[in-house]
Amino acid sequence: MRLFILLMLLSVGFGMYPHLLVSTTDPALSLTVFNAATDSYGLAAGLAWFGVGFALFLAYQIYVHYLFWGKALADAH
Repeated sequence: MRLFILLMLLSVGFGMYPHLLVSTTDPALSLTVFNAATDSYGLAAGLAWFGVGFALFLAYQIYVHYLFWGKALADAH
């Protein structure tokens, strides 16, 4: 069922390309892939912040995993 929903969503996305949001009042006001894109500086800054954020996320997950290692027993009631 999930695969069917994913395929339907992908087919709608490919069918509407390059339009992301279609304006009903004026076609010139539609949001397309090209006018929604940012410049290269914005993409580079986003990629850098993603790297920093993902590194912090991984460090936190490792810390929490280490902190709770062995706390629960399978046979304890």
